[in-house]
Amino acid sequence: MLRPDQLKSLSDLAEKLADVFITEADPENWSGAGKLPADMSTTDRGNRHWDRKGAAGTAGVLRYTMDLANYHKDGPPPANPDAEDDLDKKIKEAERRASKAVDRVVANAKKKAKA
Repeated sequence: MLRPDQLKSLSDLAEKLADVFITEADPENWSGAGKLPADMSTTDRGNRHWDRKGAAGTAGVLRYTMDLANYHKDGPPPANPDAEDDLDKKIKEAERRASKAVDRVVANAKKKAKA
């Protein structure tokens, strides 16, 4: 368990991270703001991509920080024995959908190759 001063530090850090995320996630702050992609230079488009990735990274750190603080403040979540089975089902379903998507892409590529 974290000490109260550590929980306070995590809470303060989460607040700072939230402010940074709000700024980074605002499309007005991205490279090429207000331009259509066709009007952007290659550099602008590349920088815009990294602007989004930076915001997503900050969101990940923010979420992890909040989860960590909540875990230690509230204690671990109650055990759910069905959760593991549910996760296995979700993974199998995702694999099935991904396999179908790959099959469609391969089929389309073969059609284009014949044409």
